[in-house]
Amino acid sequence: MNSDEYFLREALVEARGAEAAGEVPVGAILVAPDGETILARANNRVLRTFDPTAHAEVVALRMGGKALGNYRLLGCTLYVTLEPCAMCAGAILHARLARLVYAAGDPKAGACGSVLGVLNHPQLNHRVEVTAGVLAEECGPMLSQFFRMRRS
Repeated sequence: MNSDEYFLREALVEARGAEAAGEVPVGAILVAPDGETILARANNRVLRTFDPTAHAEVVALRMGGKALGNYRLLGCTLYVTLEPCAMCAGAILHARLARLVYAAGDPKAGACGSVLGVLNHPQLNHRVEVTAGVLAEECGPMLSQFFRMRRS
């Protein structure tokens, strides 16, 4: 198993925690520039905290900033089970992450290529290496099942 799969499996654990709490099952892991140290583990907590910005990605970035004592997370990689939305993509850019790895694309709100292309827009001054689709076959069905259950 490569490191991308390893850290996305860790993000899946977080996503399951969100689901158990009644949240949309999205998990995120923020990894230090050394490529080995986990700086933050987070999951969606929008409903639990009454905070529309408490997506797993934003929570992980906040925790990472505190861990490093800097809002710039230079050289860090964020692993997420679902393609980030526009808000999260903006936060990723502002944090100056080196890399984003996500599992399932989001055809309704994805801002990293599916619906919008916020990351790596030619007019912006920061570039993020994006790897999409890692473990999508595990993360995608989990999200689909969550929303199917919610609708019924």
